[in-house]
Amino acid sequence: MRLNVPFSEPVTEVLHGVTVVDPFRWLEDRSSEATSAWIAEQKLRHDAYFAQIPGLDALRARVDGYLNLEVLDQPVKVACQFFYRRRRKDQEQGCICVRDAVDDHERVLVDPSAFGPFASVGIHSISENGLILAYQLKHGGSDAMEIHFVVTASGQHLVDRLPLGYARGLQFAQDGTGFFYCHEDRSGREDHTVQFHEFGRGSNDAILFHRRRTPRSRLILTGDDLRLGAIYRHEAADELQTDLYCASQDGGSEWRPVFVNKPFPYEPFLERGHIFVFTEERAPNGKLIELSNDGNEMRVVVSETPSRIEQFVCTNEAIYVRYLFERKSIVRAYALDTRSVGTLPLPLDGTIQLLPRLTRCPDSLFCTYESFSAPLTVYEYQSQPTIPAQVTRIDISSNPDRLRIDQEWYSSYDGTEIPMFLVMRRDLDLTEPHPVVMTSYGGFGVSMTPKFSVLVTLLVDLGVVFALPGIRGGSEFGRAWHAAACRTKRQVAISDFIAAAEWLSRWHSFLPRPIGIFGGSNSGLLVAAAMTQRPDLFRAVLCMAPLLDMLRYELFDNARKWKQEYGTVDDPEDFAALYGYSPYHRIGEAVDYPSTLFVAGDHDDRCNPAHVRKMAARLQDRPKQRHPILVDYSAERGHSPVLPLSVRIDALTRRIAFLCKELSIPLPAGGLP
Repeated sequence: MRLNVPFSEPVTEVLHGVTVVDPFRWLEDRSSEATSAWIAEQKLRHDAYFAQIPGLDALRARVDGYLNLEVLDQPVKVACQFFYRRRRKDQEQGCICVRDAVDDHERVLVDPSAFGPFASVGIHSISENGLILAYQLKHGGSDAMEIHFVVTASGQHLVDRLPLGYARGLQFAQDGTGFFYCHEDRSGREDHTVQFHEFGRGSNDAILFHRRRTPRSRLILTGDDLRLGAIYRHEAADELQTDLYCASQDGGSEWRPVFVNKPFPYEPFLERGHIFVFTEERAPNGKLIELSNDGNEMRVVVSETPSRIEQFVCTNEAIYVRYLFERKSIVRAYALDTRSVGTLPLPLDGTIQLLPRLTRCPDSLFCTYESFSAPLTVYEYQSQPTIPAQVTRIDISSNPDRLRIDQEWYSSYDGTEIPMFLVMRRDLDLTEPHPVVMTSYGGFGVSMTPKFSVLVTLLVDLGVVFALPGIRGGSEFGRAWHAAACRTKRQVAISDFIAAAEWLSRWHSFLPRPIGIFGGSNSGLLVAAAMTQRPDLFRAVLCMAPLLDMLRYELFDNARKWKQEYGTVDDPEDFAALYGYSPYHRIGEAVDYPSTLFVAGDHDDRCNPAHVRKMAARLQDRPKQRHPILVDYSAERGHSPVLPLSVRIDALTRRIAFLCKELSIPLPAGGLP
């Protein structure tokens, strides 16, 4: 990558016979004075815009009422102890706590405020006996983290730690002397490694296993109470492949291959001496199988069903599998002998997520439920009783009966029928035009299901109609729905999204309806692509932490690992598709694009903020651009939503205010109703 390009000098390249001009390549260099000056200028524009909006204090108070509540998450039970992260009202970040099952006394194990105002912590792993807890420490919203350790009985923080990097697996040794780990630090090491660290013995850790590191490879450590497993994902013949090697934890045996070069997805996990694998081989909706030690398939543990497997988690008792059926979540439990134990009696009108187990032998399954009208609730499920117990819920005063939730179907550009949720106030008069706000995702097999959003809830209170289409690129209807919008077919997802906006513009009446769109990450790419292709359809765009320059996305951070999803500019067919929809390259000089608020930050190491810097610069200050192009930029913001509470409240207030102003939605003098 060419950095330190002189200020304002365009870069011209010929790629596969096509001349491509990049006028803002210099903004890729975050260390340059010119880039810093540009960011400072964006803050002035941003602050001047929001200074003109009345009622921000009242709106902030309303947002505070939704976000400044007690939240409990990351629950896990092990060795008669209940571990979790709790953020109390008015606390900026959550603390890691433990409560003894006998005396019910809560103790704080880790308080992130000791590490600085932008530090956050989370439970990473807990030893099988509950004596030691590993926690992740992040500064800002980066995916990179440090791993620290605390003794749960005394609260003593150990000197042992893993440096800033990307955690790829940690297993505590059975004898309690240390831990096995795979951790990609920033040392530039040529190999992926599995190492063993002995508590109190410094950082000269033994390397137990290694594999060559390539631009798109990854090594992941797994294990059970007997063995360690090293999962090596790598490219072979331009396809992602998976190898599994196993060794005993005692270190007395060599690492032996169980299988090699299995086409992705082929996801192994070890459980009480068994080797289980999730695979889509001859099962497009997924199945779970058991392998012998030499990699041969022994039996099918969970058979394929008409509904796609979205998620699975093991406990001491069973394997829990979450399916998606007609855009609704269902969880079934299976004993390890393949008997179906039953379906969890949870609501079917929302989204269920199985929480990852954070210890080798968890006593319970924890899951969450939420819907358009119901905030997040955490449930605990054991074999007895059969009814899940509610652990905690976000206590927001709301009346779910005030909402009307419809599911419509519309035809996309090629005649494919696409489902779409519509959420609005029940008393809304649909013979009159109302502003519409829409989002979707359209990638990585992520399905659009009912979830609670404070942004959506407050906008719906103001008379907005919220639309959520299940466009291709997700997995609403299995693997084929995802594959229909991958690589050279990415435009399919964008066209599905545009077709949804066209349908909404005609919905119930022929009166024009202002449409706002929002999205983050891959969804940020989606809304930016839709905005540049059909600027006439949209009035406001909220684009957060996106990819935007699709000809150079692979050059930043770890984005090269997404080749299977987006393709690569090195391939002529992929290049043609990428260049065809890349938002940064579709900006025309004679177009007034919709009002746009970009959100980015220096700690984003997933979707590099250079995308936003370059896109905003190219949109701004063109003679035809009348609508505002704004950038909300933060040095601490990253891809992970872990900023302090007050910062998140301010940011959400600005986003709602932006959409209201640009969609001509008046804020009541006293704030939202």
